[in-house]
Amino acid sequence: MTVLLQWLTGPLLRAVLTHFDRRVAARSESERLSADLAARSIRAEMEARGHARAVLLAEQGRFWTAARLGRLMFVVPLGIWWSAVIADSIFAFAWSVAALPSPLDEWAGAILLSLFLVDGLQGAVRATRARPGSGPEA
Repeated sequence: MTVLLQWLTGPLLRAVLTHFDRRVAARSESERLSADLAARSIRAEMEARGHARAVLLAEQGRFWTAARLGRLMFVVPLGIWWSAVIADSIFAFAWSVAALPSPLDEWAGAILLSLFLVDGLQGAVRATRARPGSGPEA
C-alpha cells in the first residue's frame, strides 16, 4: 500500500509543483511586462515634455507665439462678451446679452482665474527677481 501511495503521489506531486512553478513564472513575467510598459510610458511623457519645453524656449522673447495666439483666441471674445454684459448692466441698453451656455460659463471663469491669478503671480515673481538686491545673495 505504501508503495502504491508513493507511486501515485510522486508523479502527482511533481505535476502540481511544476504547475505552481509555471504560474509563479507567468505572474513574474506579467509583472515585469507591466513594469516595462509603465517605464516606456514615463519615458514617452518625459520626451513629450522635453519637446514642449524646447518649443517654449524657442518662442521666448517673441511677441507672436503659438501660446499667445492660443490665449488671445479665447480671451478676446470673452473680453468682448464681458464688456457687453457690464455695459448693458450699467447703462441699461436694450442689448439683451445672452448668457454663455453650460460648459463655456465654467471655462470662462477658469480662464479669468488663470489670467488674473496665474499670470499676475508670474508677473510678480518676475518683477521681484528682476529687482536689484532682491535675490538670495542680497
